Amino acid sequence: MPMAREIMTNDVTCVREQDDLKSAAKRMAELGVGALPICGDDNRLKGMLTDRDIVVKVLAEGRDPANVMAGELAPR
Repeated sequence: MPMAREIMTNDVTCVREQDDLKSAAKRMAELGVGALPICGDDNRLKGMLTDRDIVVKVLAEGRDPANVMAGELAPR
């Protein structure tokens, strides 16, 4: 049975806590993915951001994704 580290991606792209969600959505589109890890300034995982998070927690509430930071959607 393979170890998790043997099948994980080595060069993961993170969205930073201070990145706005419009930029994060563009990065997801460029990479062809529906989720990105949220990384802090300490390069530690703070949470996961999904395309659904952007739609349900931002757009559906009438918020502007250019004015919402990824860190706002990371669990506390």
